[in-house]
Amino acid sequence: MTIPNVTGAATAAPRPDEVERLRKTGKQFEGVFVMQLFKAMRDTVPQDEGVLSGGAGEDMFNSMLDQKMSDKLPEQWHHDLSDVMVAQLKNRLSPQQSPVAESPKLPRPEAPEIR
Repeated sequence: MTIPNVTGAATAAPRPDEVERLRKTGKQFEGVFVMQLFKAMRDTVPQDEGVLSGGAGEDMFNSMLDQKMSDKLPEQWHHDLSDVMVAQLKNRLSPQQSPVAESPKLPRPEAPEIR
């Protein structure tokens, strides 16, 4: 007895352009993840303690530094979070053999006349 595929996953190989888009999205997700990690780490450090407080300028600098680091840090990982996401989600992409189907155009109901 075979169990039908009820998860909606595609059974054929996904199209290469869709896999590449999924990889890009995974890399972007890694950047967001690292950015949130840095933000959480900065929130644990006491602010305004010390003789010199940077104020808004320091906050802006730290934000820009965290953003730049969150872009570069995932490139150095050997086992990417995005690789795991691609492996997990690749089966849900549309199959390579079937073209993208458009939804059928249904006639619009006419709006009632307002008097």
